[in-house]
Amino acid sequence: MTKIHSSPSRTKDPLAIKIGKRIAQARKMAGFKSAKEFKRKLPKWPENRLSWYEAGYSMPHPNDVTTIAKLTGTSVCWIMFGLGPIRSGERDLQAVRHQNLVYLYQMAADTSQDATAAFIADLHLKPSTVIEHIDNPFKHIGDRLARKIEKAGDKPRTWLDEQHIESDGLCASFPDELRELMTIYSDMDDKQRRQLVGIARTLISH
Repeated sequence: MTKIHSSPSRTKDPLAIKIGKRIAQARKMAGFKSAKEFKRKLPKWPENRLSWYEAGYSMPHPNDVTTIAKLTGTSVCWIMFGLGPIRSGERDLQAVRHQNLVYLYQMAADTSQDATAAFIADLHLKPSTVIEHIDNPFKHIGDRLARKIEKAGDKPRTWLDEQHIESDGLCASFPDELRELMTIYSDMDDKQRRQLVGIARTLISH
């Protein structure tokens, strides 16, 4: 039987809060409007366990995350770490676009308030709408908005549609030189990428 603390801490854990938000998003994506409605699928769970998880009062047990992921059709890795594809078994375009948007927004936020304001202004969206996109990975990012995001972030066309070393925590274990090379490649256009590959092939042929 899975153990859980009989009463959650009154202090919310920052990591548990993030995981809780993703659990709530996964639940909503699966069509369950409330935790109470979803709880009917989890009859053996203590009454408040799901609510504690979603609120960030309790750190979810891995077995419970697996159960939630299975019932909602989402990825365990995404629920726990916010990395990789949102849906189980695929690396969908929406997940990649959202991950890259969060990265660009955070880069602007880390620079200054003016940089953040300029980034939002270039998207021609209300600040509240931009925050909705940041907070909700299921809020659709269409092609037109994707191109605006790339322009606002000073990135080449279709950059938002690709996985990048700087915005993907799954690549954190790569050697520094490979990470740097992948970052350079990410910012190149198609012509520059072909030239880089050509140079690499020339180097290994000698």
